[in-house]
Parts: sequence; C-alpha cells; structure tokens
Amino acid sequence: MHDSDREHEQSLLAAAALGSLDPSDLAALEQLLNTSPTARAELQQLRETVALLPYAAAPATPPAHVRARLMERIAADQAQRAPVARPASSRRAGWLAPAMVAVLAVVVLFLGGLTLSLQGQVATLAETNQQLLAAVSDLRQTMAASEAQQAQLAAQLTRSEQQIARLNEQIAHERLLVSFVSAPGVATRELRPAKANLAARGEMYMYPGESQAVVVFSGLPPLQPDRVYRFWLSDGVQRIAAGTFQVDAAGLATLVVNAPREVNAFTEVMVTVEPATDAAPGEVEVILTGTL
Repeated sequence: MHDSDREHEQSLLAAAALGSLDPSDLAALEQLLNTSPTARAELQQLRETVALLPYAAAPATPPAHVRARLMERIAADQAQRAPVARPASSRRAGWLAPAMVAVLAVVVLFLGGLTLSLQGQVATLAETNQQLLAAVSDLRQTMAASEAQQAQLAAQLTRSEQQIARLNEQIAHERLLVSFVSAPGVATRELRPAKANLAARGEMYMYPGESQAVVVFSGLPPLQPDRVYRFWLSDGVQRIAAGTFQVDAAGLATLVVNAPREVNAFTEVMVTVEPATDAAPGEVEVILTGTL
C-alpha cells in the first residue's frame, strides 16, 4: 500500500471517530471497514480514545458567565434562523448539514462540561462518605456517642450513598448522549414550533433500524410542577407516548427515546404540554412537530 493511500485511510478513520466524516466519504469508509479487519480495530480504538477525551481534564464547574454566553449565542442563532419552506427530499436528508454540525458541537461541549461537573460532585460526595464511615466506625468502637448521634450519621450516610447513585446514573446518561449524537452515520430530524410566537426547537438523532433515539431541546419555557412535556411518535395510524421531560431554567433538555420498534418506522413526532398526572385537570397543547 502506498503512503498516500495509508494516509487517506488514517484520515477517514480519524474523521469517523470524531463524528466529522464528510457524507461523500461514507462509501469509502464502509468499503474500507468491510475489507480490512485492521481498519475496524483501529476505528474502535480511536472511538474509545475520543470517548475518554472529555474526562482527561480535572473535574471543574464551568463559570456562570460561560454558561450565560453560550445561551446568548444559541438565542442569537435561533433569532437569525428564519422559517424557510424546504422540499420533501431535503427534509428527509439524513446527513448533517454544516449548521447542524455546529449545533451538534455545542451540544457535545455542553454535555461534556456537565459530565465533568457531575464527576466533581461524585468525588466530593465519595470523600464525604469515607469521612462519615470513619466517624461511624469510631463511634461504634468507643461507644462514646449516643444512639441518636449514630442514627443521625447513619441517615446522613444513606442519603449520601443515594445521591452518589443518582449522580452515577446521570453521568452514565450523559455519556450515552455524548457517544450517541457524536457517532458517525447518525441521522437528524428537526422539530419546529407549532406556534409562530414560540422560539423553540428540537433536534432528533437516530439510526435507521434502531429503536433508540436522542432528542435535544432548546428554547422551551419551564413549566409549572403540575405540567410536563410529553414526546409522541406516530405512524399515521397510532400515536405512541415515548417519554416525558422538564427543561432547566435556560429552556434546555435531553430525552432518550426507546420506541417499541425501529424509529424510522414512524412518520411523525410531536411534543405536547400536558398535566403531569391523569387526575390533574388541564388542556393538552401541541408545542413542537416534526416529520421522519
């Protein structure tokens, strides 16, 4: 193999691992992977390395002004995007356009920063947990503390362990989101506002033939505690509820969709605002819609 051919293969594998492969190069990548076990092994190693990059730095919480600046940039981008009617063939395009790649980069950076922050919280809680264990051990050995103090420390230890478990679950969730939306070959579909005065949107990332998808929302207003956002899938005959979610103060949220069959078997998606429980009164309002 010539050096130039080898360099081209390395470029293809690196771009695929980073999720920045040009659509025109997809056929070349698939041919390479089908004919070369070595290339498949190299791509797997590169993906594992890229997945570890967000955790190479020490855990740190992003400053408040950085988050504010990011939200301002997202809001400015949405303000500049005027609704433009697109032909059906364009709406069904599965590859990410340059603008979608930019949005994806912002999402990955945001999720990576959030994961680092959660790791820092887990480390702090783990240290506190060890201190509590040592304190409980000393109390049991010396019997100097009262039963009430031991019960209080034991309760605090239980709460700490539960919080660590929740944070570990959230870290696993954020890692799944990062790996899903940044993987090569992912298709995206856009959810647009059902009302002209709503500056909100959704980006749905999916793989043909897979039942799982990820949806990233921005610009949605926070709801009252008795209301929730609900995500729906429709095949033209049946409408299926595929999860509920709330947004943070900045109007951002992510949702992992687990459909009863492959996602591309459905033709439409939508987001509604509904009562949190069936017993609670309130109207159902359609907020976002999209086609698959």
